[in-house]
Amino acid sequence: MSTKIKIQDYFLNYSTVKEINWRKKEYICREDEEINSLNLVISGQFSVFRTLGNGRNILYRIYLPGSIIGDVEVFLGSEEASCSVQCIKEAKTLSIPMEDIRNSIQANAEFLFTLSKGIARKLHENSVAEAVNSHYSLEARLAHYFLTFTDPDLKAQSLSQLSEWMGCSYRHLTRNLKTITDKGGIRNIGGKYSIADDNILKKLAAPLITEGSSKVLFEPGEKIS
Repeated sequence: MSTKIKIQDYFLNYSTVKEINWRKKEYICREDEEINSLNLVISGQFSVFRTLGNGRNILYRIYLPGSIIGDVEVFLGSEEASCSVQCIKEAKTLSIPMEDIRNSIQANAEFLFTLSKGIARKLHENSVAEAVNSHYSLEARLAHYFLTFTDPDLKAQSLSQLSEWMGCSYRHLTRNLKTITDKGGIRNIGGKYSIADDNILKKLAAPLITEGSSKVLFEPGEKIS
């Protein structure tokens, strides 16, 4: 099997492929609603999240260029999206109607294998993320957050949203933010938190960085040329 074929080449081989531009806050799909295309992120960024029964949104991933959206549903044969995917930075995708993919994918073993590898990577990253959330302190995970989410478009829009992303209560979040502020890692100006000393944050987030988990929420796919 050739290893030189890039993922976008598979997409471009479909006569029905479309290049779609997405604006900030637009949704490619919403959880439990129909997903009608397989999408390759060419530029920009998307957040991927699920809504729990209590109404909280749990952030799974930030999708970067090279990420594929809709591959899980291809293999599940599901008409409904398993997660919500929202544009957080103006983006562009190559998109193929889901019906065309399902009608042809079995005849293209290489494309099938490529999609399978991508899903395997997602499963691995999900297991790493679960381990990080379960076994590391909120203080360490918040330090990792401030070191990693340096782009304003990627940051949580409020402390309430950040508490949802971290899977903790608002009170628990604010206590830990105060602790990190008191240690000199971040500063609080008018309720807005920013990095004060990244060396202090690196010490607090050291276990995650040592494990190579410092960018666990980001899912870069195959490099886009």
